[in-house]
Amino acid sequence: MGRRIIYKIENSVQSSFTEEQWNEVARMQHWYNSEFKWSSGKISFKRYVLFPNTEEFSNLDQSVWQIIAHRYESLQRQGMNDFEIVEQLERDQLVFVKWGGYFDGCLASGFTRVADNEWNAFLVCDFLLKASTLCPEITVHITDEGQFIKTGEVWFRRGDAFLYKSRLPMSLFLDEMLQDKHIFSIVNSEKYNNHPAFKNVIPGFNRLQTADRLNVVRNWNWLGYGDGYDASGDDTMGYNLNLKVRRFQLVD
Repeated sequence: MGRRIIYKIENSVQSSFTEEQWNEVARMQHWYNSEFKWSSGKISFKRYVLFPNTEEFSNLDQSVWQIIAHRYESLQRQGMNDFEIVEQLERDQLVFVKWGGYFDGCLASGFTRVADNEWNAFLVCDFLLKASTLCPEITVHITDEGQFIKTGEVWFRRGDAFLYKSRLPMSLFLDEMLQDKHIFSIVNSEKYNNHPAFKNVIPGFNRLQTADRLNVVRNWNWLGYGDGYDASGDDTMGYNLNLKVRRFQLVD
């Protein structure tokens, strides 16, 4: 599995959004996914994940997906929005729904495989920072399995970045990082103009001799968890997400 950026809006009294606000986030997500080059995954922030009810709707003249599509179009013509349509499809027992996206206990959640493409890591966090301003009553928790987020995780709300002292490694120089407002690594996007697409499968691996297999997998950084920066976790020049954050706050 390649390195991911994971993002969640936890289901709590501190987080809420309207249908109109989420539609703006969805439109922005589509723009980011269409406008920029992604070498691994794309932004996938979801309020729900659908699974077709193949057990109840099998052995029919139409596939279950065709039935769902026709029902969806019918409900859409009735003026229902996407969320209302999914609720009705669930009541119709056409689909099973995992509400909250990929992760439990969420209003919405998702992840993006970025592997060692730090420009993609920047884009995901840039998108999420903007989403926190479009939906001012949400708190977005972001976790980086790599090193773009120097603290490993951060929370966004209304354009602010929050860090919880109790959840951070003792070895971090938090005071200096907060004083310098430098929680996110600086990324030179030009390094990734011709970045190859990430693959987590090695063609013909099972046919290789044992020695060749060991030679192929000895460097685990191919999954994107390693350090791809110029020095000290930063590129010498590039995009700086720290400058876009309204303010940084440390919470006990």
